[in-house]
Amino acid sequence: MNLLQTVFQAAGIPMRRPVFWGLAAAFWGSFTLLGYLQTSAYWSLQGGHGLTGTETLDMALRSGLWLLSTPLILYLAHRAPLASPRRPGRLARHLLLHLGALFLLNLLIAGLVYVLLYQVLGLRTGRAWAPDGVWASMLLRLSNSLALYLLLVFVYSVAAYAYRNQALHLQNTRYELANEQLKAQLAGAQLQALKMQLNPHFLFNTHHAIVGLILAQENERAIAMVTSLSDLLRAVLANGEAQLIPLREELQFVTKYLHIQQIRFQDRLRIELAIAPDVRDGLFPQFLLQPLVENAMVHGIEQLAGDALLRIEARRDGEQLLVQVHDNGPGATTPARPRRHGPAEGIGLRNTRARLEKLYHGAAHLAFHQPASGGTVVVLRVPFAEAPAPVPNLTYADPAAA
Repeated sequence: MNLLQTVFQAAGIPMRRPVFWGLAAAFWGSFTLLGYLQTSAYWSLQGGHGLTGTETLDMALRSGLWLLSTPLILYLAHRAPLASPRRPGRLARHLLLHLGALFLLNLLIAGLVYVLLYQVLGLRTGRAWAPDGVWASMLLRLSNSLALYLLLVFVYSVAAYAYRNQALHLQNTRYELANEQLKAQLAGAQLQALKMQLNPHFLFNTHHAIVGLILAQENERAIAMVTSLSDLLRAVLANGEAQLIPLREELQFVTKYLHIQQIRFQDRLRIELAIAPDVRDGLFPQFLLQPLVENAMVHGIEQLAGDALLRIEARRDGEQLLVQVHDNGPGATTPARPRRHGPAEGIGLRNTRARLEKLYHGAAHLAFHQPASGGTVVVLRVPFAEAPAPVPNLTYADPAAA
């Protein structure tokens, strides 16, 4: 039985011993029954009687001995496979090994049958044996034994190949699933890291603005900015770790940020919002609009000596959500103006592009336009998706109270 465990474990075939012996008995028994019917029909057509009891017992004993040899045959098939040989020389050696094993098994079984039936029990040989005894009987059945032996080896090889292939497929599937899960976790961690980098980015800028107001002894404006910053921080904590939120929530956050900027610029800054009603519930990356607005403030509006205008527009454009940020800064009319893209981009815009790539895999687009008339337009396109409707807060009504 150790041979069976070795063979099935190596091939990955999940088979219990009773099942194996049942299949082996069916294999050898079916061919023995076929041989019995064929031989009986042959002798009947020759005008004689069918097989005698001794001849029937001879065939049954041979089938039983071949059945007991099945574990050894399968072990040899495992150790010397004939399928998919890597080198022709190895295939020849394996084939010679199987032919030698078949010859010895056939000779051993013929000798045991002869000894048990005709020497120990003293039965008459009759037609089942040629005059030369064991050698003649073995050679007479050699071709039939060869066919069954090779068929058994072939069946085992096919089953082993199928189970190994299935095991490899399942293993590859598990590896691919684990790899995809790791990729998703890594992408989520990278997105979270990029998003968290934006928080201290605008916080530091606001902190410097507050310090500047204190140094300028504009205490009332500094206090108002600290209060607005507190509201902004509460909004950051309220949004949690979600990557995509409704656009209306992102606009609320940006509005709090712009309130801080209005305190800095006092009456010089005018803010306009043109948001289409059908996009307010569209999903938008959290904390993504703020660095675009901040970029317009730093590189556009802060360079103006007069009145400043910042306009945010959002509408649907086919299957996309189109968001634009306009400012009336110097734009392309001033050659010395700092660049807004390429190597001169700051952490805010670099993280914005990185997050868009991670979230939308190339389906989102961010572009900057600086018309000759002045000002800058930031154009952001992302796939439009409706935010899921909130689950209503259902209350349980007691039927007995009705």
